[in-house]
Amino acid sequence: MRPLLRQVPQLQRLAVFEAVARLGTFTAAGTELGISQPACSKQVARLEDQLHLVLFDRSQGRPRLTADGERLHASISGSFADLEVTLSELRSGLDVLTIAVQPAVAANWIAPHLDDIRALIAPSRLHVRIFEHAAELETMAHDVSIRFGDGNVSHMRSEKLLSEVAVPAASPEYALRHGLDEETEPSRLLECELLEFDSTGHDWATWSRWFEAHGLVWDRPEHQIVYRGHASVIAQAIMSRGLILTWSAIRQDMFRMGTLVECGPTMVVPDLGHHLVWPAALGRDRGFRRLRGWLLDNRPSQSTQATA
Repeated sequence: MRPLLRQVPQLQRLAVFEAVARLGTFTAAGTELGISQPACSKQVARLEDQLHLVLFDRSQGRPRLTADGERLHASISGSFADLEVTLSELRSGLDVLTIAVQPAVAANWIAPHLDDIRALIAPSRLHVRIFEHAAELETMAHDVSIRFGDGNVSHMRSEKLLSEVAVPAASPEYALRHGLDEETEPSRLLECELLEFDSTGHDWATWSRWFEAHGLVWDRPEHQIVYRGHASVIAQAIMSRGLILTWSAIRQDMFRMGTLVECGPTMVVPDLGHHLVWPAALGRDRGFRRLRGWLLDNRPSQSTQATA
C-alpha cells in the first residue's frame, strides 16, 4: 500500500481540504462539492486528526490556513492541476467550458458573438453564467470568469482585458434637452439628475470618484435612488430619466447605435478593469486557449480621451 493511503485512507478529504483552502469558507466548499457545511467541516477535522496537523486557524471565524496548511495546499493544488491537465489532454479538452460574467459584459460583449465563440471552442460546449457581485463566484460553478477589479484572486491566474474607462452617458433626448455632449464641462453635470448603481462590494467608479477626479465634490442627495442591477439603471437612462456613469468599452455598441451618447469627459483608473480569471490547470485546455485568444483579439476599443 502506498504511504499516502496509509496516512489518508479516504482521499476525498484532500479534495475537501483543497476546496476550503481555495474558496475560503466551509460553506462555499460544501456548495461546490455538493455536501453540507457541517459535513465539509467534519471531513477537514478528520483529515487534521489523521495527519496530526492543524491546517486551519478557526479562531477568527473565517478559516485561515496555517503554515502547515499553506504548504499542504500548495502541494495538493499543484498535483490536482497536473491531473486535470493530463485528463483534459487525454479527453481532448473539457466537454463544457463555463464562463461567469457580469450582465453588462454578457449583453454587450459575449452575447452578440456567442455563435462565433461556440464554433471556435468546439467540440467543447460553452455555458455562460451571470453574476452581479464577485462574492457570488464563491458558490457558483464555473471554469473561468471575467470580473472587475485589480486582478488579484487567490490561487488563480488573471489577465487584464480592459482598463476601467468610465464615461457619463444619457439618452440622446436627455442630452439634447440639457445641452450635453462629450465636451461638456464636468461642473455642468452637477445640475443634472445622476442615476447611480449600487457599488457595494465593488471597486468601480462612482459619481463621487468621477467628480473628485475632475476637481469637484458631489454629495449624494438624501432622496437619491440607488439601483441594484445594471439592467435597471440602463433602462432608466434610456427612458431619459438622467445620466449614468458607465464603461465606455463595454457599452460600445449602445454608443455606436445611438442608444446612449457621451455627456462629458471620461475617467481612467489604470489599476482597475475587467480581468480574465482562471485556474492554472485550465491554461492548457484547448477550448480555453481559444476562448482566451478570442477575448484578447476582440476587445472593445477604449476611449483615449481620459482623466486619470
